[in-house]
Amino acid sequence: MPLFMSKYTNKVDQKGRVSVPAQFRAALPAGFQRSIAMYQAVNHNAIECCDLLHIEKFNEGLSGFDPLSDEHDEFSLVFMSGIVELSFDGNGRIILPQELMTFAGITDYATFAGKGKTFQIWEPEAFERELENARRKVKEKRSLLRFRDGNGGNNG
Repeated sequence: MPLFMSKYTNKVDQKGRVSVPAQFRAALPAGFQRSIAMYQAVNHNAIECCDLLHIEKFNEGLSGFDPLSDEHDEFSLVFMSGIVELSFDGNGRIILPQELMTFAGITDYATFAGKGKTFQIWEPEAFERELENARRKVKEKRSLLRFRDGNGGNNG
């Protein structure tokens, strides 16, 4: 299972090429290290990224909806039609699609932010603002965080 951690800011060239951090490429599951999937993040103006196994699990999750329901149609249309699969070049770079760069406000630099099973790509200043906002909220809600012990129970 991938574990994307930390944050990195890299230069984006005029063609939209950017180097994906080596730690993120190394976290991709064996057999899936040649490409990543990306799409517009739901809650932020950022690009959500993951491996193709994560996309398969997401697609399986759509089976929770009646296949003829409006919800199934809406979720599958928004997510599945917006996914772009990008391959790494020999230097570990990808070419960010202009539509996603515009959505996230990315121009000269991109910040890669690990989120565990996924990572996001942000415009650096927008990322710093959101990180500060998230830190404030986490401080307020820290009592909600619970850890599972090895026996399936909670340890606060």
